[in-house]
Amino acid sequence: MSVTAGSSAPAAPAGTQFPAFGSTVGIWLTDPATLSVAEGVLRDWVARVDLGCSRFRADSDLSRANASAGRAVGVGPELIAAVEIALELAADSDGWYDPTVGAAVIAAGYDRTLVEVVAAGPGPLRAAAPAGRWREVAVDRAAGTLTVPRGVELDLGGSAKGWAVDRGLELVAAAVGPGVGVCISAGGDLGATGPAPDGGWPVRISHSLDGEAGPGDEVVGLLRGAVATSGAVRRAWRIDGKLFHHLVDPRTGRPGQERWRLVTVHSGLCAWADAAATVAWLMGDTAPAWLESRALCARLVDTDGQVRWIGLGASSLRRHVGVPA
Repeated sequence: MSVTAGSSAPAAPAGTQFPAFGSTVGIWLTDPATLSVAEGVLRDWVARVDLGCSRFRADSDLSRANASAGRAVGVGPELIAAVEIALELAADSDGWYDPTVGAAVIAAGYDRTLVEVVAAGPGPLRAAAPAGRWREVAVDRAAGTLTVPRGVELDLGGSAKGWAVDRGLELVAAAVGPGVGVCISAGGDLGATGPAPDGGWPVRISHSLDGEAGPGDEVVGLLRGAVATSGAVRRAWRIDGKLFHHLVDPRTGRPGQERWRLVTVHSGLCAWADAAATVAWLMGDTAPAWLESRALCARLVDTDGQVRWIGLGASSLRRHVGVPA
């Protein structure tokens, strides 16, 4: 089997997949006997995250909080935790990752799920909506409330899937026991915990986000931690002949300029790998130095298809993640 970073993942002997988060969620285990229990735990967790954090559901906690911007709204623990993580990531990245880009994403035409945007076309282009107001978001864990600043819409698309993988791994590992290796993928963001198979979980890092194998793809063996890929090669659409995509620069409120085709990051946590891949893509030429300053392992593919391994260097990354020679 191989699990593909940045796209859907083929099934493993002890694995299964199901649609969620506008994409596909998958789980694989080293002990086939635990699959049924693990799948039940993961499906329950994914349903709770979707109800709490989806901006595409009118009944989600996130949609209710956005609709009541300026007032404290009672929300569930899933959204509380997801927003707390998002704010930590915003602080850690100096605002390059910014959960207050919701209005900007909608202004660029991404006002429904990607499937709907592709099928029926994007929403109308609106005035750019710069973000940068993440410091004004107020979370009261004790009271169970979230206050979205007036005039702001939260969008957790850059971190919630990764966080869902991180927490899903914890929940599944607790259910199946410490002797079982677990790998979970959500929309191509994937993480692993516990004892890995010999050589690690095989992960194909692709030149594209469409799930199709191609020249230049590389396979690594994921032993632990997480891998996430960000790029604008699939989630893109045109309005009045101009290309738009979902990777919005929080400083301008407009989709970022494409210096990199794809950025793949390996980190200890999937939420951070997810956010860091997006941040690096947006940073353009300054991304390598930023990734190195964070001691992150990364693979960048430029618009000409040239691959650059950075961070700890190609050999260190292969040792760290377990790439076969």
